[in-house]
Amino acid sequence: MLAGIKEESGHLMDSNLNILEAKVLEAVALIKELRAENVRLSERCGELEAHNADLEDGNRRLKHELDESCLQAENVEVFEQKRKEIEDKVGDLLQKLEAIG
Repeated sequence: MLAGIKEESGHLMDSNLNILEAKVLEAVALIKELRAENVRLSERCGELEAHNADLEDGNRRLKHELDESCLQAENVEVFEQKRKEIEDKVGDLLQKLEAIG
């Protein structure tokens, strides 16, 4: 009877050892997958950071161009007002010349 208990205990230990081995192998495979995914995600993060930096540079450039365009628009408005003043003065002077003669 003691031999039967030893044999049963040995089978149980072998069974538990096999289960443990399977779980460890499964955990190792999962760790490898997670490390590979981490590498992919790190690369993607780097790509997105670079893309974001490009977009920020583009945004700064466009803002600068917009500021310059607004300044030019203001200058055009000032020149248009001066042109209108000159046109009115020339018109007045022409009328005065015609009245003289």
